Amino acid sequence: MLRRISTRTLAISSLAAVILLTLLSLFALPRLQTQYSLKQFLPKDNPLLKEDEKSRQAFQLSEVQPFVITAQVAETNDWFDKSRIDALARLTDLLAHFPGVKNTLSLATVQGAINSDQGLSVGPLLKSLPTDKWKSESLSNPLISPTLISKDGKTASIIVNIQLLNNHDLKDLRQNLEVTAQASMPFAKIQIGGTPAVQTDVGALLQSEIRNFVVLGVIACFIVLGLIFANWSPLIISFIVIVCANILVLAIMALAGFPFSILSSTIPILTTVDVVSLCIHTLLRYAEEKKAAPLKSHEEIVRITIRAIIKPNLIASTTTMIGFLSLLTTNVPLIRDYGVTAALSITVGWVVTTALLLPLMLFLRGAKAREWAWSKARWGLYLFRRSGVWTLAILFVSLGLALKGQSLSWSARLFDDLPGNHQVRLSTETIDKKLGGMIPVDIEIEGQQDAWNEPRLIENLDTLLTDIRQTPGVGSVVGLPDLVAAANINHLRLPASRGSTAEIFFLYSLSSESPLKNFLNANSSRTRISVRTQDLPGNELHSLVENLRSKTEKMFPTMSVKVTGMGSTIHHLNNDLSHELIFGFWQSMLAIVVVLMFVFKSLRWALVACIPNLVPPAALLGFLAVSETPIKPSVAIIFSIALGLAFNNTVYLLERLRAIQKNTKSRVLDIEKTLWLEGNPCLISSLTLLAGFSVFMASYFAMNRIFGFYMLLSMLAGLVGDLILLPTMLKSCPWLLSPVKWKKEKIMATTGALILAFSIFAYHHSAKAQPTAGPSSARKPAQTTTAIPSAFTVEQIGKEMNSRITTKDEEFTVHMKIIEADGSSKDREMRIWRISPGKKDHSLMVRMQKPADLKGTALLATLKGDKEDKWVYLPSTKQTRRLTGENSKGGILGSELSAEDFDFNRDQSAATTIKKEFETNGRKYIILESDVTSTSANYSKVQSYVAASEFLPVKAECYDKQGKLLKVIEFSNYKKLAGNKWRAENIKIRNVQNKRGTDITLSDIKLNQGLKASKFTPKSLADD
Repeated sequence: MLRRISTRTLAISSLAAVILLTLLSLFALPRLQTQYSLKQFLPKDNPLLKEDEKSRQAFQLSEVQPFVITAQVAETNDWFDKSRIDALARLTDLLAHFPGVKNTLSLATVQGAINSDQGLSVGPLLKSLPTDKWKSESLSNPLISPTLISKDGKTASIIVNIQLLNNHDLKDLRQNLEVTAQASMPFAKIQIGGTPAVQTDVGALLQSEIRNFVVLGVIACFIVLGLIFANWSPLIISFIVIVCANILVLAIMALAGFPFSILSSTIPILTTVDVVSLCIHTLLRYAEEKKAAPLKSHEEIVRITIRAIIKPNLIASTTTMIGFLSLLTTNVPLIRDYGVTAALSITVGWVVTTALLLPLMLFLRGAKAREWAWSKARWGLYLFRRSGVWTLAILFVSLGLALKGQSLSWSARLFDDLPGNHQVRLSTETIDKKLGGMIPVDIEIEGQQDAWNEPRLIENLDTLLTDIRQTPGVGSVVGLPDLVAAANINHLRLPASRGSTAEIFFLYSLSSESPLKNFLNANSSRTRISVRTQDLPGNELHSLVENLRSKTEKMFPTMSVKVTGMGSTIHHLNNDLSHELIFGFWQSMLAIVVVLMFVFKSLRWALVACIPNLVPPAALLGFLAVSETPIKPSVAIIFSIALGLAFNNTVYLLERLRAIQKNTKSRVLDIEKTLWLEGNPCLISSLTLLAGFSVFMASYFAMNRIFGFYMLLSMLAGLVGDLILLPTMLKSCPWLLSPVKWKKEKIMATTGALILAFSIFAYHHSAKAQPTAGPSSARKPAQTTTAIPSAFTVEQIGKEMNSRITTKDEEFTVHMKIIEADGSSKDREMRIWRISPGKKDHSLMVRMQKPADLKGTALLATLKGDKEDKWVYLPSTKQTRRLTGENSKGGILGSELSAEDFDFNRDQSAATTIKKEFETNGRKYIILESDVTSTSANYSKVQSYVAASEFLPVKAECYDKQGKLLKVIEFSNYKKLAGNKWRAENIKIRNVQNKRGTDITLSDIKLNQGLKASKFTPKSLADD
């Protein structure tokens, strides 16, 4: 009675605990996210990826891939119509102001330097050209076609460069882009493409696919259960276990921050088939025990069953878990996370199944198996008649398949996993075929400082670009000669002197979004060729990249050539990873051997257990090679998974064999009886796994369909290894497991241990030493900050600042150091004159002094009322040309300094408030906050730190349109000049987002010296 109460109490407690945890877990499920990105398959801290990062910094390339909006007009039209271009320009500008968008680019807004009869234009190229020349100039310009407009002129694109966004914001932005584009251009067919679109659309498909997998997987498993059992209780038990296990696994994923990826979408079905397999083995064991002892009570049979099956179930789950945990050895976050979540699902599945089977089996009617399910495995008799033949046949076939597997296909494409006929697949194909290709490859050529000011090198580079464009597989090519040729300031396609080259670079630096920075580094020592290829098979893309490298090295033998970008790295990294996953399954095998060695208390038994489980990897290698299936990490990962699942049947068979041997105390292995009793349960549980994994064949994604097919193949191969090879091998060679004398056992164990030690040594990866963290900078002394009451108004502060800064004219020398994110820099020195005779009458003249190639180049800007004019003097032609175009948003001469950074009168045109007044180290400061959202092209607000005693600005913090800190400007070393006027001799600007900076030093400052307006004329620019 006490035992009955104890069992029932335990059953009720475990049932209540699992149900309560499941109900609580429901609240965590909404936090579960889906995520897809090509970067998920890339290893961290890889040298190739570090080189890519350095390249992005050197050429100011975005870390995040852009959205690409494609717009196709009707067959009878093209884009070279003013109304369509105007609509494209409006949409491009509108999208640039969306939250999360850095900038946009299209045919209507692409910028450059253009020489025309009206002057030199720095700004949008089409605005500088007559309408009748739009088509010819655009289609012949590599800067524009085919990237921004297809060669037939019917498909245009808008490049939307974005900030680093989370999945939710990315999805919202993608939807807003599509809706806005369709509303703005109803005359065109709109598609959203690019890597972010792939990420968001695949994420949405994953959510739908997960639901389908769960439903189809449960249906498939229940069909198998219905074929096995004759009553409803096994189906009810299995259903409850499936629901609880899946909810708990998904809740743990949500709480741990593991999102659903294209790999982890398999977790629900994996959990389902795992717990159903455990249930089948347990319930069939109940039917066996009931048949063997029909007079025993239901409760007693349940206890006997649980005691008998709990250990095999644990060992089977452990071997499967080890297969997944072996994925932790990779350096790829996605695969490591999948290994953790899959192992977690197996562990939770075993715990939940074990906790629920006792109460559910106790309180529900006993399982009644159909006659064929619990009957003896008579088919095994045929195998034993020719055990030697079966053993040799399977071993020879496996060996042949393994040898064939040495010639695997490494020809995977990057985007061939996208669902066919889906919008994102169609847009990706449009970009790939019509708009210059999908795969970026960057070729960098490095020489001495200012090497690329040399016209001869630019001419050689132009020849190379022409050669690359004719290479099969290349979609588009843009390089430095294309930018230089677009300027054409001397009516020559390419410059004839270093001075002409420097002047062209100078003109580009006047543009608000100069494309030159993406093709030439700060000191003109490195240039970049931007190549976009089609989505070629991996081996073909590798050959193409090596061909491009060879062409470049042949053209520039004395210079350093480096190839970076997705096209040069991702296939290489994927192939290395796939090779590691395929041939690294030995790690899983070794770990499983160690576990089984302790379970069976024999190294021989553990090693024998491995032999039939070599059949699945051999079969996979052979069929992958024969079918020429392109190898990807998502395919290679099957090897570790299949190995863990394959050991399940091995464990049940050997555990039953060991139990029979122990009960009979016989030294003879009763292989026939083992297969007779355990053959059908193993066969049935494998059929359940086959049914569960078959749902992957209905996936949206080719990746998952291939995964499902080869999982089915591996499980069938596992059945052959466990239910045919293992019994026939032991029948033919009983000495493998038969008891032997101690010396022989010792020799065999020692040999096995040496094999293990050698394998561990061969596959051991040395841990990388982590540098000890230390302070990045010296500790600053503590400062005491005390808030003080407000003593000034905004108007008073503005008036005091103006009285100290404003002058009628000034002259000074500026030394400017422009610092790039990678640490490289370039120096500029210039003499500046300014005159302001009236409130809306200003003139500014800049004459370059350094570098030598630019010496004498001069710029004049005048503002008369609301009219702004600009002229430039170029020494190479000794001509003064008027500048037209839009360039008010960009930095001055390519620096981080913009004109509005020195507008200390913002309070006159923006809402300015005193944010705070405080005292630090005996000095008082005032913080002014100006809301410049409506008056600034770059900023939403500016916080100015003003020294209260001198009324001089010491720091300004500028925030972008999204409210994030963009730029910090510091003013120091103020010098008092005549008339109680002040100037900061040192100005330090740091862009915290792109990591660029500019250091400015002012010298030889002269104020209010009576400069004449006659000095500020276009004619005076030519005077030295």
